[in-house]
Amino acid sequence: MGRDPNAAEPGPGGLDGLNPDDPGVRLLAEAARGIEPTALLLVHCGDLPGLAPGATRLILDVRERTGSPHHCIPDLGRTDAGAALPAGDARFEAAMVWPRAHLGKDFSESCLAVGALALREGGHLYCAVRKQKGGKSLGKIMRALLGEDAVEVVARERGYHLWKGVRGPNMNVELAAELSTRRYEIHDDALGQLRLESRPGVFSRRELDGGTRALLGVADELLRREAEQPRAVLDLCAGLGTLGLWAATRLEHAEVIAVESNLRACALIRANAERNGLAARVRIHEHDGPPAEVTPVDLVLLNPPTHADADTLRRLFDLRGWLRPGGCVLMVVSRPHRALQLLAELGAEVDGGERDGFFVLRARWP
Repeated sequence: MGRDPNAAEPGPGGLDGLNPDDPGVRLLAEAARGIEPTALLLVHCGDLPGLAPGATRLILDVRERTGSPHHCIPDLGRTDAGAALPAGDARFEAAMVWPRAHLGKDFSESCLAVGALALREGGHLYCAVRKQKGGKSLGKIMRALLGEDAVEVVARERGYHLWKGVRGPNMNVELAAELSTRRYEIHDDALGQLRLESRPGVFSRRELDGGTRALLGVADELLRREAEQPRAVLDLCAGLGTLGLWAATRLEHAEVIAVESNLRACALIRANAERNGLAARVRIHEHDGPPAEVTPVDLVLLNPPTHADADTLRRLFDLRGWLRPGGCVLMVVSRPHRALQLLAELGAEVDGGERDGFFVLRARWP
């Protein structure tokens, strides 16, 4: 979240976690040489360096829609109603997988399954992974999908292994279907009656995370003390939309705007708003950071990506243009110092404190 629209577009590889200089990416790029791009599926590995235009590329983030020479398809999670690729579209000569470790092992497993299902018989599934960061485990999954004798390590570089598997007539299609359609349900007392469907590839996919829980507790206490309830709420860096959907249930007349760059998460917000009867009051923006079009709100709820650089966080925190007079931002962070410094630089008045091991801050502008 929080990309500057005037900044240069991402280069090959694209975004955080898609580094063209990574040894694993170089191994995949070398394996792709000589393969006709139209016969190649890129499963969340970015734009491989040196690859001619024309490959099919699965993407997860709105920022990946621009600057790529390939045919980009949002991967919203394989379901009967919304598969990234049509069921039975087993036409590719090769599929490339570069695990994004920060998204979890289940996401890497689903990527391998999607890649395997997309291959024609005799096609090759490649996965470049750091040996000490799950290499053996993912190799084991490839063998379970394709067969013990169909998978081997074919190259090594600086601690990375390049696994290669061949799709044969005995591929475990049932396991591939199970891994590629995996989903979870989040039901927590802190969310009241909300039930949220989730899938691999999104933040806090299995359960309510501690930071969000802390923020919900503080928000609920503040709302109980306020005589005038918010009429409009912005859920920024929304993820599954947990904060925004909670606000929609807690404030029965409020409009909610959810902003998120992860396209799979956006699809889940829509589905969860519908299944919880909130779709009429929830709007979703597929956007990296606050959109240029401003709809003033009374309350912003923010669980920011605190690993982001200072410039990104400054742009996320500068919400003066979104707030109505008297409005405030409630955010949760694990360590408050950098957030407090940035908010002070932006001229905000800040209060708040520690809650269950996190820090919940309230920012207002005079």
